[in-house]
Amino acid sequence: MSVEVIQLARGGTLIKTPSGSLQVGAPPETIKDTMKILGDVPDTFVIPNRMFSAERGVSLADIEFPAYFNFFIKRRPIHVIGHRHQLETIMRVVREAVLGPDNIQLMREYPYGINRDLIPNLRAEMEYLRPLSLSGKRKAELSDMAIGIPWGPENRVPFGDMALERNKDCLRVVDGKKVMAEVSLDVAFGNGTERPSSGRPFEPPLFGVTVIGSGSGFDPGEMTSGFIIWVNRRGILVDPPVDSTHWLRSMDINPRLIDDCILTHCHADHDSGILQKLLEEKKINLYTTETIMESFVRKYQSLTGLNYKTFMSLFHFHPISLQVPIRINGGEFRFFYTLHSIPTIGFEVYYQGKSFVNSSDSLYDPETFKKLYERGDVNRYRMIELTNFPWHHSVIFHEAGIPPLHTPMQNLVDMPDAVKKRIHLMHVAQKSIPEGSGLKKAPDGREESIIIPVNAPASNEALEYLDVLNHIDLFSGLPIEKAREFLTLVKVENYKQGDLIIRKNSVGDRFFMIVNGRARVERDGAVIKAYSNNDYIGETSMILNAPRNADVIAETDMKVLVMDKYDFLYFIRGSEIARQMKIIAQNREFDTWSLFDASQLFRSLSPTQRTQLQGIMGRMKLARGETLAGQGTTRESFYIVDSGVVNVERAHKAVLRAGRGSFLAKIYATPRRGIHRFSLVAAEDSILYSIDVMEFYRFLEKNPGVFLSLREARIRDNIQKPDSEGKKDDR
Repeated sequence: MSVEVIQLARGGTLIKTPSGSLQVGAPPETIKDTMKILGDVPDTFVIPNRMFSAERGVSLADIEFPAYFNFFIKRRPIHVIGHRHQLETIMRVVREAVLGPDNIQLMREYPYGINRDLIPNLRAEMEYLRPLSLSGKRKAELSDMAIGIPWGPENRVPFGDMALERNKDCLRVVDGKKVMAEVSLDVAFGNGTERPSSGRPFEPPLFGVTVIGSGSGFDPGEMTSGFIIWVNRRGILVDPPVDSTHWLRSMDINPRLIDDCILTHCHADHDSGILQKLLEEKKINLYTTETIMESFVRKYQSLTGLNYKTFMSLFHFHPISLQVPIRINGGEFRFFYTLHSIPTIGFEVYYQGKSFVNSSDSLYDPETFKKLYERGDVNRYRMIELTNFPWHHSVIFHEAGIPPLHTPMQNLVDMPDAVKKRIHLMHVAQKSIPEGSGLKKAPDGREESIIIPVNAPASNEALEYLDVLNHIDLFSGLPIEKAREFLTLVKVENYKQGDLIIRKNSVGDRFFMIVNGRARVERDGAVIKAYSNNDYIGETSMILNAPRNADVIAETDMKVLVMDKYDFLYFIRGSEIARQMKIIAQNREFDTWSLFDASQLFRSLSPTQRTQLQGIMGRMKLARGETLAGQGTTRESFYIVDSGVVNVERAHKAVLRAGRGSFLAKIYATPRRGIHRFSLVAAEDSILYSIDVMEFYRFLEKNPGVFLSLREARIRDNIQKPDSEGKKDDR
């Protein structure tokens, strides 16, 4: 008998044994990997040590779609093995996704005083769509889809003719006393799907849609459905599939063009990419109903281990009201509840005389609507609302998944040709679309973006420039009346690819803010860094009254806002910006950029985040033997080691040694200084950067993805045990 161990591309490990296949760890969409390898999906899953990866912003135990596949296709439940507390968490998450929320209170989501007959009975609709159990004699319960198996007293469970055993770090597959395989219980990620970069930045349309994927969560050959709708050249990310952030980078779509997300419902193929978006620079605006948000919070608060207040502080929640239009980036959005197995919203968008509609996951079937009405599950108003889907829009995104939870393909085939011309199908495989039907999938990729032609509003140019002002962190504290002044001071300049924007050793007399395009910074022939939309350049020499220290070259065609030195100084008068910029400029002179590159925790920071850190870092020197902080004292600062070595001591004995790139900090869920548990003493002459604890928490508040990563990180860069040779210590 042999056992085969396979590292899955999207993360986790597949183990093939004579007693069947099992999977250790389950990041989102690994079902697509196992379907490629096995043509099937395992029915046994082992929960890894961690259930959530802050570095990737994803669940590591996403068994939702494996449960669906095994239940609906194989007609069997999956078995989930883990500690009792892990099983409680995972079952809570799966129950939320499969059965929906227990308590649905829609009155709060509609305008005050609305006719109650206009408020749907989602519970009755969900119950109608709830599948039958495996026996077919009752409605399905969670146990029909997933069965939790806790580790036995000896950390052992049977597996067919074999057994599974675990210790702290490893899972063993054993046959009697023979170990057939041993794999880590810490999830390792593979390379995933490599996508070639486009090579030039994306220029968003005034109004249009870029499709990330239009496939289903079961289709191993296509990206899962999700898209960006562009309004006023700003993006709104709708139900981003997992790794959408990597997709954006590969497509050269600047994530800073997207501050807003819409979550239509809490199935894993629609919500798994939301937290990944948090790993970008700033807090996102998240739009959905309170009912859907509560489901989202219950799912991911459980997985992240954050309390409610801390979890909600990771983003700006904008509760939407049904039948009341709201404005996002200048577009008018109207939301409606669809017919689905859990609470789900679709929406319409109106902008400059054109429109777009997204059905989201929905069962569009007039015969079903009539049946629901005859059963008393919906009233006449709801039946009419469901029947009269708004087919009049300029562009229609409609799902065509697998019935009975999704729209039957034939219902869309039977639409008038004039409607079918405007329909783009989502949540569907290409092979499912009948030839000659006149229907088409939504086209994937930035080059296939759907442009909805509109006339630019008269204020469009001013809005574009104010958007740059809004996204430059240095200006975040300025009063709103400064916006008018900003428009009077800036000038627009355009550069062609290859143009020299700044020459090394020239006089620093202008401040540049990038509207669109990308520039590279070169020093002595080496590329140091790159800047793109909403980044700024040229401030260092201007503030320090020193010559330019590098060349800046347009890597693509660029549109730039320029402010002369004295106009800039006039603009920031009376603020703290000049002082902060001087600190940034000085820290850049000491090449803190390369220090961030040397740190595993900070190397993934964006240029904007690095600049924010540079503005709160103070450089300090320590002589050998000098104490930086004493055990038992109040923690005033966090520290990044630039050069030398700092001993982390307890009772005058070094327990750890921190070298270049080490971050000496303790991150709590809520801001507080805390007490040093160790003394920090220079083992040799050293240079460090100190950051006031509360200033650093303010930085984390602006960048919740960094907070998640640092709070979970257990390995501190270049921190070693005193007697080790380059071995990092897992704290």
